[in-house]
Amino acid sequence: MFKRLLFDDSSVIYVLVAFVTAATIFATITWRALRMPRAQVDHFANLPFTTETAAGRHDTHA
Repeated sequence: MFKRLLFDDSSVIYVLVAFVTAATIFATITWRALRMPRAQVDHFANLPFTTETAAGRHDTHA
C-alpha cells in the first residue's frame, strides 16, 4: 500500500516537470516570434505555400 502511495506522489513530479518543460518551450517560441525583426516577418509572409515540381505541371505538349 505504501509503495503505491509513494509512486503516486512521484508521478505528480513527472507531470509537473513535463508541464513546465512544455510551457517553457511554448513561451520561448512565442517570445521569439513576438520579438522577430520586421524584415524577417515580411520575408516569411512572402514565402510560397506550394512549389512547382515536374509532376505538378500539366504540359499539353507531347
